[in-house]
This record gives sequence, C-alpha cells and structure tokens, in this order.
Amino acid sequence: MGASGRGGPRRPGREGPQNRPPNRTRRSGESPAGPNLLTVVAALLVLALLVVVAVFLWRTLGDEVPGSSVAEDSIDSGREPKVEITNGPGSVTVEGAEGSEAVEYEVTRYAVAGDPAAARSAASEVPVNVAREGSTVTLETNGGGETGADYSVVVPAGGGVEVESEEGDVEVSGVDGAVTVRAASGDVAVRDVAGDITVEAEMGDVVVGGIRTDTGNVELAVESGDVALEDLIVGTLEATVETGDVTLSGRFSGDGRVSVGTGDVTARLPSDDVTDLSLETLVGKVSRDTPDENARPENRKGGNE
Repeated sequence: MGASGRGGPRRPGREGPQNRPPNRTRRSGESPAGPNLLTVVAALLVLALLVVVAVFLWRTLGDEVPGSSVAEDSIDSGREPKVEITNGPGSVTVEGAEGSEAVEYEVTRYAVAGDPAAARSAASEVPVNVAREGSTVTLETNGGGETGADYSVVVPAGGGVEVESEEGDVEVSGVDGAVTVRAASGDVAVRDVAGDITVEAEMGDVVVGGIRTDTGNVELAVESGDVALEDLIVGTLEATVETGDVTLSGRFSGDGRVSVGTGDVTARLPSDDVTDLSLETLVGKVSRDTPDENARPENRKGGNE
C-alpha cells in the first residue's frame, strides 16, 4: 500500500509526550517535603528535656562530695575505768589492752559539702566530746545532718564498757568488766568478756562468744535479727528475740533460757550442757544437735585404735 501522509506504525510506549516524568506513589503520612515535621519537633523536645534533667541532677546531687577528718588522742583512766561511748551514725570498735592505764581513741568523722576541701573542713568540725569524772571516761559524738563518726577505742582490759549507738555496727572484746550495748540499727558482737553482758538491739544480728563470767549474767533483748551464742560459761543466760533465729554452739555452762517469738532455735551442744537450758519458740522449731564427742580434738585417740 502507498503512503497516505501518515507515518509508519507507532512503537509501543511512545504514545503521549515523550518527556513526561514517571508518576511517584506518595507514601501514607509523608508530606511533599519529606519526613513528618511533627516527628522532628518531638525528638528535639525530648532531647531538650533530657538536658534539663541532667543539669538539674548535676546541680542537686553532683555538687555534694564526702570528706573525712581524723581525731585521735588518749586520756589517763587507771586500770579499771568505766568507758561510756555515745555515737550517732557510724561504727564503734572497743578492744581491751592488758596493762594499759589510759583510754586511746581514734575517731574518723565524715561530712558532705560542695567540694572536697569544704567537706574535709566540715568533717573536722564534727565534735568529739571527751570527759573524765572519777573513774568514768565518756566519749560522745551526736552527728547531725549528713555527718557521722567511726570510733576505734582501746581501753584497759580491767575496765567495763557501755556503748549507745544510733546507726552502725558495734564490737567489744577483751575486757574483764561489765559490757552494755544499746544499738538502734546495726550488728553487735561481744567476745572474750569476763563480766556481765547486756545487749539491747532493735535491728541487727548479735554474736556473743568466748564468755567466761562463771557467776555473771548474760541478758539479750533483740527485736529483729539472728543471734549466735558460742562458748558461754555463765551464771545465767536470758535471751529474748522477737524475730530471728538463735544458734548455740561450742560449750555452755549455767542456767539459761532462750525465748523466740518467730524463728528457729538450734542448740549444737554436748548433752551434759543442755540440762539447765530452756529453749522455746512460738513460731518455728527447736532443734538439739549433740556433737560427736569423739570428734573433739581432746578426745581423739592416736594410732589405729
């Protein structure tokens, strides 16, 4: 056929304007300008809030730093003084020394302030009141605010000790006189003492061991905490525990009564040692476990017998 003024057959895909850009399907939620502007604004607000919180915490918490200062001295007391220690927050350690006639003390005081130098200065101003009246030596730190003090005291072995502690562990050892400890919060340990012992503990574990009073008394009143009694040679033992377990081990000599409100009582003592010992609990169990006498070092036989 001849041409009639028309071109040849059109190629596929050539219809319409040849330079029109292809259509682009818009994603749901996307604006013509790109990512959602609200998302960007929200992210910036969260970032700004985090910065504000960080600055606030730094200003309120980060500017308080701890500092300490040590005070130490000694005071003549004679061979058999009565040493009374009253402390707020902080530990108390008292140790008897044979042949000593003075009370030696080291008190580490604590405080917080805006910088290390100011904290040390504040700690150095925490008072340690020391006095002697007759044969009684008193040491006292009330603390207050965010301050505290740790006591390390060496006393004549022939003396007695009385400690009143608001918050912190108390340990007394190596004295021949009477020992009294009243602790509101913290563990109490009394070891190697030859005098009467009185412990009143509101919250904390109590250990009493190595006691050789023969005719002396041991009185314990514990509101909440476990009690361990080890090697007691006493006249009488009276232990009252509201909540906590009580364990007796080693040797026991004397009349004794252990009363527990809620908790277990376990006596790991030779059979001869429990004849005058009363053990009772309202909620819990009482166990008596007699150690093997042949297992004790003094009863072991040599050779292959």
